[in-house]
Amino acid sequence: MSTNTASRKRRVHNELEKNSEPSTENGEDIKAINKMLKKRKKSLPKFRLKANGENASLATATIERVPLTLTDVQYLLLHSLLGNLNLTESPRWYVLDKCGGIKKTTCLIIEGLSVQHWEKHADEFNETKKIFTDCVEILTPSVYGGSLVEELALVPLSEAEKDTIIQKYGSMNLALEARKDLMIMMKAVFPIGDESTNEVNLSTDDKFPRTQLVLSAWQLIEENYPVPLKGKLSAAYADYVLTKDEYAPVTVTSPMFGIDCEMCLTSAGSELTRISVVNEKHEVIYESLVKPYNDITDYLTRFSGITKSLLNDVSKRLEDVQNDLKALLPPDAILVGQSLNTDLHALKMMHPYIIDTSLLYNFTGERTRKPKLKTLAREFLKEDIQMGRDGHCSTEDSLAALKLVQLKLSKSIEFGDAVHTNREKFKENIIKMVKTPQYALSIFNHMLEQKKSSVIIGCDDITGDYHTYLTQAKESMSAQLKKGNPKKIKLVTVDSVEEVITSFKDSVPDYNLTMAHLKLDIDKEVELINKVNLWIKSIWDSLEQSSLFVIVFGGTSKDTGLALMKIKHT
Repeated sequence: MSTNTASRKRRVHNELEKNSEPSTENGEDIKAINKMLKKRKKSLPKFRLKANGENASLATATIERVPLTLTDVQYLLLHSLLGNLNLTESPRWYVLDKCGGIKKTTCLIIEGLSVQHWEKHADEFNETKKIFTDCVEILTPSVYGGSLVEELALVPLSEAEKDTIIQKYGSMNLALEARKDLMIMMKAVFPIGDESTNEVNLSTDDKFPRTQLVLSAWQLIEENYPVPLKGKLSAAYADYVLTKDEYAPVTVTSPMFGIDCEMCLTSAGSELTRISVVNEKHEVIYESLVKPYNDITDYLTRFSGITKSLLNDVSKRLEDVQNDLKALLPPDAILVGQSLNTDLHALKMMHPYIIDTSLLYNFTGERTRKPKLKTLAREFLKEDIQMGRDGHCSTEDSLAALKLVQLKLSKSIEFGDAVHTNREKFKENIIKMVKTPQYALSIFNHMLEQKKSSVIIGCDDITGDYHTYLTQAKESMSAQLKKGNPKKIKLVTVDSVEEVITSFKDSVPDYNLTMAHLKLDIDKEVELINKVNLWIKSIWDSLEQSSLFVIVFGGTSKDTGLALMKIKHT
């Protein structure tokens, strides 16, 4: 046996003795220790990236990378705190095994640092890079002009709220989705005017608000819709235009328009050849063939129905269609279509209010497995579409998509959606279970026994903002849940960033979740990067085993942020 191995086993042996394991002599059975170590190792919590996480990883080429969102990081924090009970479906970007074994959740947020700083100052982050192997790019609010504090403050983190929220919504991540204002990020991304003061009533034909079907800004990004973001992500859409110069807020009476496009292949790629737009009365209000500027290499007639002869005398170009749509669509128009992201890319246009039928209906219960429009029309509308041998008809497809949305609005938000139905069943089961004291104790014993709140530490330029947003969020939540004042998250204000780090390390043993938030001006003080590197190492060294450590670089107005995460094991 090597000296290192023997030394390591002695250390383990000493740890086992401290944990009330039977003492042994020098000739003890090494196999027994190995067996115990193996058993302990199997029970340790583990974190790894899934496909969406790998796509956001810095190990993926920049041009192919798809950033995660701050919501994704929030879900990881909530998962580590509340276990699998928090989930209605598997996390989309990571796997967290044995999450009940996570002893502490710690999160360090640093505003002013971005992916660019991480890459440019790689040598200065030498200690940090030794610790973290999972590094993912994230789209932080600084890129789109939002507030990092506001979006973090919307996460329900205090102990007193937990049971009530889960009984109300079914799980914590559903609560997060339900309480996030659709317009918070949307107004930061798109030019949307102020809210209308006029009260609007639900359409007589709709059983629930159509705004519930509109994709959030997060979903638009996740589903590869073109979005007018700032920073390097805007380069991909440099030649795209908005459907309106200014939008009105979307409401329950905003008009819906079905849209479908047909494309061909040219020397430059896929380009628009036909577009159809229908209104809620099922009237065709816009129909046009479009001639690409580039040479057509494949008309894709079997799919599009477009032939060379059809385009021979066509003079309308892409920019003409863009101008027509800008004039045609009202400022609060809701665009409806099947995988409409493809059509908007063909149009090279961006729009804030989208209802995508491929996400509304689902047979499998897995959101990534999207049904075809032809199948949806047959199953729910009892109509056969795309039956001709001459390709699809954009008018027929746009109308089918609009009818599917109208049908859902006349039924319920769960109608035709196995994903949503599964969530509702999950919610009902959880409500039953948390009302059973024995079950609640077994699931929440670690957190209920400690009865400790979370803590957020920062200087007064940070904690003041948290206090404002947290107060608003708590008051809103109290009204929604009709409960007494929920317990507040503890805020600790210190005088310097150095004290933030010290207080952070001192607080970790006493809280289930410890957060520290720094605001730095790295561009003025590059030497701060060396300090950040040492701060991260000192925090890591101070953490106990099985602690989750998450670091968020808040990004800048010009560049995206970064998230690093790891569970500490010897």
